[in-house]
Amino acid sequence: MSSAGNAREFVFTDVAFRQYRRRRAERLLRTGIGLLVAYALAWSFVALIRDDLPTLLLQAVSLCGAAWVCSCLSREQLGLASHSYFWVVIPVVASLIALEGVAAPFHSMSHYHLLPLTIGAYLLFFEHGSRARELYALVCLLIFVAVELGLLSLPAAGLPYSREAQAGGRWILFFAGVLSLTYVAHLFLADLAEAEKQLAAASGRLEELLENMLPASISRRLRREGRTFADAFSDCSVLFADIVGYTSLSESVPNVVGLLDAIFSSFDDLTEQGGLEKIKTIGDAYMVAAGIPEARADHAVAVADLALRLQAAIREFPGLEIRIGINSGPVVAGVIGKKRFIYDLWGDTVNIASRMESQGIAGEIQISEATRSLLTADFVCEERGEIPVKGKGTMRVFLLKERLAGGCERGQPTADQAGNSGTATAIRCAAFMGDSSDIRHRDQTGSGR
Repeated sequence: MSSAGNAREFVFTDVAFRQYRRRRAERLLRTGIGLLVAYALAWSFVALIRDDLPTLLLQAVSLCGAAWVCSCLSREQLGLASHSYFWVVIPVVASLIALEGVAAPFHSMSHYHLLPLTIGAYLLFFEHGSRARELYALVCLLIFVAVELGLLSLPAAGLPYSREAQAGGRWILFFAGVLSLTYVAHLFLADLAEAEKQLAAASGRLEELLENMLPASISRRLRREGRTFADAFSDCSVLFADIVGYTSLSESVPNVVGLLDAIFSSFDDLTEQGGLEKIKTIGDAYMVAAGIPEARADHAVAVADLALRLQAAIREFPGLEIRIGINSGPVVAGVIGKKRFIYDLWGDTVNIASRMESQGIAGEIQISEATRSLLTADFVCEERGEIPVKGKGTMRVFLLKERLAGGCERGQPTADQAGNSGTATAIRCAAFMGDSSDIRHRDQTGSGR
């Protein structure tokens, strides 16, 4: 964004947009200085011909004011330069009107200088100084209307102009003012168009961010309804996965956050492939659900498939194991609260799924009897028996071992395929684990087991 043209094309943040508008304001102010100097030199030439000393002195003040505004711009004092420009131009124009006099409506000429200033005030004071912007624009407009319509009558304080000179000067300054006004209006409309463009881009980024934080259907509903909500779902499955050995490993791995990011990024990919909904991460735990926010009959099968793929994927990270727990049943899901929205689940089903994980076995997938009853025959499960579950007494649980290859859905990777697809992630993570030779061996052989 080194130039105004580039800025028009590549403005992506509100900070950059303010910088873009600042550069446009600086360009407008330099244009205004150029016009001020041009008018001052022209009036000075006329004053010299007419031996009009007061007008000549007034134009000398204009030139000194232009020099001061340029000095402020060179010191990057845009606010002071903008105010100074109006402090110079408005009194100079008012003095020119007083020297010329106001004899009748539609006869004066000096007040046409005020036309471009009315809109220019809105461009120069674009972010701060709204009171000054309104004050300057109002003063310019009031003076212009009062002089043009002859609402006040002033005798000429200086050397009066003839009727012919006034008529000729009026047309010249009218067209000069219209040209200046057209240029300023062009910048003003360009700012409006750029603001609309940035607003649309910001809205798109907001929607993208919301859909990364919340399921797409939930983010759309939240924007549409404008309030939080919670819905009951009669059939869904919930998975909790916890990385075993992570706490001790984090003490020896220098970039533990990078390692966790690599693992969860791999999990995110697998979750998205399966069409399931990631709910959240809690420390080194990972929570997924199926059957929400859109109902699906195969929610238990989909979650079990994902569990096997997560189990295979974690093998690409040497020294780590995963403990997974799954339960199925009714839940309440929604977005509540006022800040930091998250799509979350509540209910006994969630609590039991958490217990399945926390009271499970490292490297195993422990599922409840409710989930086991929903799985198809191609899932190989081993009964663990009854175990005490906090708050629920004893519960019959199973260990999910594998899914027979013939039972996998078309297009769904098997656990082994999912493990192999995680090799690229594991190679990126080798620096965190400090064992790149093992990763290279896995990449060459295609299997680490």
